[in-house]
Amino acid sequence: MKKDIKILLLGDFSGFHKNLKSGLHKLGVESIIVGNGDGWKKIQSDIDISVEGNSILSKIKRRLLLFKTILDIKDYDIVQIMNVNILGLNKFPGKLAFKILKKNNKKVFLLAAGSDSYFWLYGRKRLKYGPFDDFLKYDLKKATDRNETEAMVSLNKYMADNCDGIIPIMHEYEISYKGHSNLKKTIPIPIDLSENKYSENNVGEKIVVFHGLNRPGFKGTHYIKEAFNIIGEKYPNDVELIIDGKMPIEEYLKIINKSNVVIDQVNSHSLGVNGVIALALGKVVIGGAESESLESFCLSETPVINIKPNVEDIVSKIESLILNRHKVKAIGLDSRRFAESFHDDKVVASQFLNVWCTNDKK
Repeated sequence: MKKDIKILLLGDFSGFHKNLKSGLHKLGVESIIVGNGDGWKKIQSDIDISVEGNSILSKIKRRLLLFKTILDIKDYDIVQIMNVNILGLNKFPGKLAFKILKKNNKKVFLLAAGSDSYFWLYGRKRLKYGPFDDFLKYDLKKATDRNETEAMVSLNKYMADNCDGIIPIMHEYEISYKGHSNLKKTIPIPIDLSENKYSENNVGEKIVVFHGLNRPGFKGTHYIKEAFNIIGEKYPNDVELIIDGKMPIEEYLKIINKSNVVIDQVNSHSLGVNGVIALALGKVVIGGAESESLESFCLSETPVINIKPNVEDIVSKIESLILNRHKVKAIGLDSRRFAESFHDDKVVASQFLNVWCTNDKK
């Protein structure tokens, strides 16, 4: 493995590239992150391209700063773009920025991670369920998403067709790009285990169940709220149910650390970043663990308790844990061991290096 390889990670969602950078560093490979903080999450990057505000002037500044930064990205062996929308700011810089990245660097890879046009067009048709309708209804409150526009579809297709490889991070995005000639193997979400310490999952007087509040439509929070109402009425003395979010990281960690069970998202076949963090912390995790997701990762089993966008199913899974609270500690330990074997940042970074440095297709 070449340790002098030059890598730039463009954009970051929920600390994905931050954790990948950590794994690469542990392998003796250095990388640079260019990012905008991912909104209120304020994720740190090496080169900050964030611009506050949504005024016309702020939007112009945002595009110009991004374009200027793109011009400075030269002579890298690998550039990995977090998502099409990193460049897709209403046509500019868009395709021009991508062409410059391709011209000035050896290889450019596209992560299939988060919403993009392929996810909305093809994932929506191919998945047995998804977040699309709930996101439009509860989050966006519009009839269509920007990823469905002609401009974004055109940009997504251009980048997918001309990048050196598309790397999906879960089943939903793999199936969205299914059949694409440069689709690579699905690589899981990395997590820095040294920053997410395991603690024994001991249940107190009540079993504590937590769901983080962020993009409630996309994550299917309304199903969870309804399930919590039913569980709360049936087991008022046995369970504490918490739905909260968009808080400082210190407050978030206080809640998640006292929780026994973390519910990630309902409308997903796979686990998201918050779910993976909960695994690392030794929590019982309820979320996406469909058989199709396990197949994408060549897994036969997972400690994640699968749920569907169905209130009765969610109630059943929570109720089973309440009635079998003696199993919580052991499941939490299984969660940590799974995170160590499957999501460890060093393990995942090695998989990325193998894909970046070879021409193997999926």
